[in-house]
Amino acid sequence: MEQFVDLLDAPFSRRGSYFCFANDNLKAENLYGKSNLWLCNCRSVDYAMIDLTKPNNFRQILLQAVRDGLALPCFLNNSPEEVVIETASGAIRFCIAERRLVLAHGEDGLTLRISPRPSWLGGQMSIPIADGLGSHDVDFGPCRMRVTPLRGTLRRCPGGLEIVPDAQGVVEAAFADFLADPAPRALEDYPAYADGVENVRREFEGFCERVMPSLPAEFEPRRAQALWQTWSLMVDPDGENDYRRPMVKMMHSIFESAFGWQMPMQAVWLHNDPKLAWEVFCSCFEFQDENGRLNDAVGFKAMPGKVAMKPPIHGLSLLWLMDHGVIEAAAPSEEDKQWLLDRLIAWTEYFFTFRRGGIGTLCAYQRALETGWEDAPQYRLGMPQICPDLNTFLALDLEAIARFGATLGMPEQEQRHWLRRSQALIEDMIETLWDGARWFSLCPETGARSANDNITLLLPALLGKRLPQEIMEKTVAHLLRPGGFKTENGYTTEALDSPHFRYGFSGGSVITPTHFFIPMALEDCGCPEEARAAALGYCRTLKRGGFFHISNPLTGLGDRGLTAFGEKQLFWSGWTSSCYFYLADRYGR
Repeated sequence: MEQFVDLLDAPFSRRGSYFCFANDNLKAENLYGKSNLWLCNCRSVDYAMIDLTKPNNFRQILLQAVRDGLALPCFLNNSPEEVVIETASGAIRFCIAERRLVLAHGEDGLTLRISPRPSWLGGQMSIPIADGLGSHDVDFGPCRMRVTPLRGTLRRCPGGLEIVPDAQGVVEAAFADFLADPAPRALEDYPAYADGVENVRREFEGFCERVMPSLPAEFEPRRAQALWQTWSLMVDPDGENDYRRPMVKMMHSIFESAFGWQMPMQAVWLHNDPKLAWEVFCSCFEFQDENGRLNDAVGFKAMPGKVAMKPPIHGLSLLWLMDHGVIEAAAPSEEDKQWLLDRLIAWTEYFFTFRRGGIGTLCAYQRALETGWEDAPQYRLGMPQICPDLNTFLALDLEAIARFGATLGMPEQEQRHWLRRSQALIEDMIETLWDGARWFSLCPETGARSANDNITLLLPALLGKRLPQEIMEKTVAHLLRPGGFKTENGYTTEALDSPHFRYGFSGGSVITPTHFFIPMALEDCGCPEEARAAALGYCRTLKRGGFFHISNPLTGLGDRGLTAFGEKQLFWSGWTSSCYFYLADRYGR
C-alpha cells in the first residue's frame, strides 16, 4: 500500500465522524519505529474558549500491535479508506466503517493493545459490560467508547486493554463512541470489515464524482488528497451536534470548528454539487443572533453570544453563485430563498447599526478578531478602524440583496433602494479611504491612517468596474507591481518591500483567503491572465507542499513551525484543500 497522506500533516477521518486517527505530536516522525497511532476525538466547542497554550487532549487512545508482550515498532500506512499499523511481523488495519464505529482487523497473530489516557476522574481504566461479547467501556474525551472483541479475547493489561487473537491468528474489534449509553449490539449486527471499507470507498468516490471528477494533468496527482481532506472535515446534523446543515471544518485538533466566513468560500469551491453548495452557503445563517450577527466559529457544540465574528463576504459569494447558475441549479424553494434573503439583510444591516464608523455610511471593525486577518499590521493603529475590505464586502452585500431579491419578486423600487445604498457606500469609500494613488484604513478616533502595504487594503479591486476606471487601474497596478505582493508561490499578505512585513498569517505569508479574493478581483477588473497566474502559482505551491493554509512566500513550503494546543505544526486545512481543486479546475484547463 502506498501511503496516501502523512498522518503528521493530515489526521485521518471521514465525513460526519467524530473519530480521527493521528500520529504522535511532539516527538513523532513519519518513519518506521518513530510513529504511534492514536484514536482521537473530534468533538469540540468554540476554539476561543480553549487555552491555546495547553494540549487539548485531541489524542485519546493509543493503539499498538503487540507480540510476546512487546509493542512493536511500526510504520503508519493508509489509503482513503484505511489506516494500517505495519510491523515486521504483520499488520493491523482500521477503518471508520460507520460514522460512530471504527473496526479493527488483523490476521497475523498480533495482539491489539488499547491504552486510553488516564481519566481525570481516576478509578478503573475500563468497565466491563455484561453484553455477552466481553465489551468494555472506556473514557474517550468528552464522551465514552465501547470496545468490543469481534474475534479474539479482550483482557485487561497494565494501562488499558488487549485483544488477543483467536486460534486462527485473527483479531477483530469494534470501537463505538457514545454520549448516551448505547443499546447492546449483537455480534451479527456489526458489519464485516471488508464491508466497512467498501462503505467508505463508495461514499468518498461518490463525493469526488459529484464535486470534482478530474483536474488538469498538472494538478491531478493531488486531486484525491484535496477532495479527501475536504470530505473528511465535513460535518452533518445528527441529532447530537449543533450543526443544522452540512459545513466544512477548518482542520483537526487546532481549529476543530466550521468558520462563518469560510462557508461562502466553500460554497463557491463546491459549486459542481449545487445542492451541497446551497446548503453549505446557508449553514452559517443558522447561527445568527437577534441583532443579525453570525457566529465566528461553530464547533460540535456552538457557543452563543460570541464577541468575535468574521467579515461579511456572503454577498460576494452569492453574486458569484448566481452569475454561474449555481443557485438556479440547486433549485431551492421560494420559502428557502426568502429565508436566506431575510437573514442576509439582517446580517448586512447589523454593520450599519452596530459597526458605524462615524464618517458617512462607512462601517468599522471594532476588534482585530472581526477582520479575518488578525495580525495584519494596520490593526496596530487601534480600534475601531474603517477599512476598505469591510466596506467593499458590505457594498457587495447590498447589491446581492437587490439581485437575489429580484429572483423573489422584490419590487424594482426596493431593488433600486439597495443598489443606491451600495453605490453611496462605494462613493464614501473613495472619498474617505483613497488618497489618489492607493487605499488606506483609518482610525476615526485619532485620524491615524495605515502606513503599511497589506493585501486587505487592495480588496476594493473586488468591486471591479463598479469603481471609476482610473481607481480600478491604479489598484490593479499596485497589486501587480514588481517586488510587492506577487511571488512565485502566490500573493503574500503584506508586501515584501513593506517595512512592516512580519512573517505570520496576515503580516506576510501566502494564505488561502488571499487566493479566494485575488483571482476573482483580477477577473472583475478585466485581467484574466493575471488572475490565472495568481491562481496557478498558488496551486503549484500547494501541490508541492500540501494543503497548509499558511505557506512561506519565498520557499513555498507549508508552515510546519506554528504551534498551538501542544502541536508542533498546523495540520492540513479543508479551507485550503477546497481552494486547490477549485482553482486548479477553473484556471488550469
